[in-house]
Amino acid sequence: MGLLAPLFLLGLATIAVPVILHMIQRERKDEVEFPSLMFLRKVPYRSFRRQRIRHWFLLLLRCAALLLLLFAFARPFIRAAALAAVTDGAREVVVLLDRSYSMSFGDRWEDAQALATDTIDALDPGDRGTVILFDGGAQTGPRSTTDRVSLRNLVSNAEVGSGVTRYGPALKLAEGIFEASDLPRLEAVLISDFQRAGVESAVGVRFPQGTVLTPVQVGEDEATETNVSVAGVLFEREYFSGRERIQVAARLTNRGPTAIEGLGATLEMEGREIETLTAELPAAGSTTIDFAPVTLGDAQIFGAVRIAPDALPVDDIFHFVVSPGQVVTVLVVGGTAAQDDANLFLTRALGIGSEPAFDVRSTTLQSFSAADLADRQVVVLNDTRPPSGAAGEALEAFVEAGGGLLVVSGERTAWPQDDPGLLPGRVGVPADRDGRGGSLGFVDYSHPVFEVFSAPRSGDVTTARFFRFRPVEPTPEATVVARFDDGNPALLERRIGAGRVLLWASTIDTFWNDFAKKPVYLPFVHRMVQHLADYSPPTPWFLAGQVLNLAEQEVSLGEGGTAAAEYVVMSPTGERLPVAVGERAGFIDLTEQGIYEVHDANAADQRPLILAVNVDLAEADLSTVDPEELASMVTGRAGGDRTAEGGPARVIPAADLERRQSVWWYLLVAAALLFVAETLVSNRLSRTVLSTE
Repeated sequence: MGLLAPLFLLGLATIAVPVILHMIQRERKDEVEFPSLMFLRKVPYRSFRRQRIRHWFLLLLRCAALLLLLFAFARPFIRAAALAAVTDGAREVVVLLDRSYSMSFGDRWEDAQALATDTIDALDPGDRGTVILFDGGAQTGPRSTTDRVSLRNLVSNAEVGSGVTRYGPALKLAEGIFEASDLPRLEAVLISDFQRAGVESAVGVRFPQGTVLTPVQVGEDEATETNVSVAGVLFEREYFSGRERIQVAARLTNRGPTAIEGLGATLEMEGREIETLTAELPAAGSTTIDFAPVTLGDAQIFGAVRIAPDALPVDDIFHFVVSPGQVVTVLVVGGTAAQDDANLFLTRALGIGSEPAFDVRSTTLQSFSAADLADRQVVVLNDTRPPSGAAGEALEAFVEAGGGLLVVSGERTAWPQDDPGLLPGRVGVPADRDGRGGSLGFVDYSHPVFEVFSAPRSGDVTTARFFRFRPVEPTPEATVVARFDDGNPALLERRIGAGRVLLWASTIDTFWNDFAKKPVYLPFVHRMVQHLADYSPPTPWFLAGQVLNLAEQEVSLGEGGTAAAEYVVMSPTGERLPVAVGERAGFIDLTEQGIYEVHDANAADQRPLILAVNVDLAEADLSTVDPEELASMVTGRAGGDRTAEGGPARVIPAADLERRQSVWWYLLVAAALLFVAETLVSNRLSRTVLSTE
C-alpha cells in the first residue's frame, strides 16, 4: 500500500475531536424567571468530564468516517509488487500482425499466421492477449481478453489487404493497451517482413518502461525471387476523323536481380483482351511498352494492363478509367491574308498536346461567323481586330455563356480606344523596347496559367526577350497576371458572365519577341487554353487507402447532382455499400484494389460512375530494416538489453498506479455513507434521551 499525498495523514489528530465531545458533560439549564437579581451572586457554569463513554457505536461511526475521509485525500494505491503477487506474474501480450500486401509475397502470410497462432497458444492461463492487424492503419478485435478461441479465429480469418506498411498506428494502439493494463508484465510480438518504408511512421511511439518487444521477421529467404510490377500507364490522346482515340503506354519495372525475357503484357478494356505484347526487362530496371490506339465512345470505360502472376501478384495488374471528351476545341481567328503564317507557332504548339488533346480549327476574320462557335470552347483572336455585327454579338454571347477568349495584341490589333468591349483593358499603340528588349518582371505563380512554373527547375518564363508590345490600361474588373519589367501589363484576365478573357500584350509568334523559341512556350500556351476552357483533368485511378468525397468528382449522378442523390457503391469484391448523401456529400473508403461502381439509386438505367483503385507501389519495394533497430526505437533499449523469459517486472509510477485504481473514490463513498449513518444514529439517541427525561 502506498500514499500519493501522505501529508494529509497529519489530519489524524482530528480523530480526537469526537472522543473529546463524548467525554464532555453537557447539562441542561432550566431558566427560572425571578423578579430581581440584584441581591444574587453570579456563579459561573462549569462542564464536567464524564468518567465513561456511553455511546460507543456513535463514536466509532464518527471516527471511522473521519478516518476514511483522511485516507481518501491521501490518495492510497496498491503497489505493483502487490499486484504481481495477486496475479502471479501475469502478462499483457499484444500480437501485432502485418497484413500489408507485401505479406502476400511467397509464403510470408501463411508463415505469419502460424507464428501468431503459436504465440497465442503459448499464453498462460492468467495472461491477457490482444491481436492487432495493421497495414496503413490498425484494427483490433477483443482487447485484453483471456478468450484464446476468439484470438485464434481473428488470426485465421484475417486476409492480406491492399494497403502499405505503417508501423506507427499499430504500435500506438499497442502503447495505449499497455498503458491501460494493470498487469505486471507487458510483452509485444511484432510479426512482419519489416519493410523500411514503414519505419518512419513509428517515430514518437514509446512503450511503457519494462515492456518487451519481440520482432519476428518472415520472408528472409525470399529476397532472390522475381517480382515485376506494372508501375503505371500513360495516355496519348488524339482527335482523328471526328473521333477521339487513346493510346495506352504501360511501364513495367523489374525489381529482381535477373533480367526477364519474353514477359507477356495484356491490355484489357471493359474486361476484354485487346492486345498482348512481349517485353524484355533488364535486371533491376524498367521498360515501357506501347499498345495500339483504341477509339473511345461516349461514356467512361475501365481498363487494365496485366502481366503473368509472379511471387507478388498484387502489383501485376494496373487498373485505370478513361473518360471521353478530354479534347479542348479551339477556333483560331487570324488576319485577312491567305498566306498569313502568324498562326503557325500557336497551331503547332496546340497540335502537340495530348492531355488534353486540342482540336484546332483556323479561319480568317472575314470568314468568321456565329456558326463557327457552335462546337468550340476557346476562341483565339490572333493579331486581328474584333469581329463586328452579328459575329461580334455571337462572340460576346459565347463568352458570357462560359466560353474562353484569348486576344493576342499584335501589329494588326485595332480595338476601339473608348470602348474596350470584351477586353480587360484599353490597348494603346505599339511601344518599342530598345537594346536587348524587355522581359517579364512580375509573374503571379499562383494563377493557373503560371502555376506549372512555380516548382524548382520547372522552367523560367522571365528569360524571354520582348522587343515590342502594346501598353494596356486595365479596367477595374481586370486582374493583372503578369507584367513586363517596366511595369506595363503583359497578361490580363477578366471574367464576363461564366466565361473568361485573357489579353496578351505582345505577339504569340516570333514577330515581336523570342518567347516562341523558349522551352516554356509550349506549356504556357497549353495552360492558357486549358484555363480558358475551364478544363480539369479527370482522375484515371486512385490509391488503396484513400477516402473519396463523391461531391468532388467531376462526374455527378442524377439530375439533382451529387448532393441530392443517393448512392449505392459496389466494391471490387461485389459487396454493395449504400451511401446516403444528404446535406453533405458521402465518402467512400477505397480499401480494395480493383474497380468500384457508384450507382444512383434514383436512376437505375443510368451508367454508373467508375473508379479504378490500385495499390501503392511503394510497398512493392521489399527492402527491409533491421528488426532490432525498430524494437530499440520503440522500447528505448538495444536488442541485447531486452530480457528473455517474459522480460523484467514492470515498474509503474506511483501517480499512474493511483490514477488507474482510484481507491480514493471508494473511500469517499464509504465516508459519505458513514456520515449518513452517524446522523441517523445521533438523531435516534437524542430522541431516546429526551423521552427518558
